[in-house]
Amino acid sequence: MSLFLRHQLRLAALARLNNGGTQATRSAPAPAPELHLYEYEASPWCRKVRETLCVLGLKSLVLPCPRETLIMEGAFSSLSPHKKKVKDVGGELLFPFLVDVTKGVQLNQSADICKYLWSEYGQEVTERPATDSFLNSGKLPSLVDFALLTAPSGLRPLPSHGLLAAKAKQPKLPLVLEGCEPDPDSKRVRETLCVLQLAYESLPRERAAGAKLLDPNTGAELEGADAIIQHLDDEYRLGGSLPYNSPPPNPNLGDAHRRSWLAAPVELLTKGMKRSGVAV
Repeated sequence: MSLFLRHQLRLAALARLNNGGTQATRSAPAPAPELHLYEYEASPWCRKVRETLCVLGLKSLVLPCPRETLIMEGAFSSLSPHKKKVKDVGGELLFPFLVDVTKGVQLNQSADICKYLWSEYGQEVTERPATDSFLNSGKLPSLVDFALLTAPSGLRPLPSHGLLAAKAKQPKLPLVLEGCEPDPDSKRVRETLCVLQLAYESLPRERAAGAKLLDPNTGAELEGADAIIQHLDDEYRLGGSLPYNSPPPNPNLGDAHRRSWLAAPVELLTKGMKRSGVAV
């Protein structure tokens, strides 16, 4: 890992005070509901839910749903293997989207999801980490809360950082990732899993333990981001991430009426690049 990348990842974690790296103290073992989380790594609001799952020590099946375009919300094509499932169960194409299979509950909106997880699965918590109480108690001024939540995304802004999808071969069985939200190795692995849209079971562990991946499809058991990412690329990657200026897919299997707030800056950037003779 280069010195620049190491500092970039550390700053991204520090922007959230390394939240999710320490689990809450419980009077009994954490429950084990069947939770399915549809999300994408670069989203600040998805990050908030991942932090809560780590703090509560809850396992989940993560079904990555990176964007195919920054111009329109909810647009997707056959490139996205998981978004159709969201439509099939009646969810909105807004992420994060949580399905609690155990209790038959479906939720959009990060605030509602986090509140639900604490209400249903935080009853036995005797001590909540101070960083999580500070960041997610709802007491911060809105502008401060927004800045702290979005800073990690600003520090990791590239399409390959869990923002835009790449073509990949889909495995028969979900992979298994042991890690936690602020850990640099875990983040790099999640970014790759996200752009490749590889479903995986997320098993929270303390930050000092690093990242560990089990691939039941190949029998591989790997530790460390470099080795894990190399395995994912070799086994599943079929192409690079889509570019920033990707148009809405055609045919569009999702929403066709929700223009993204990112559309205007993306279009301005594209025009500027064309005027400068830069390939787009």
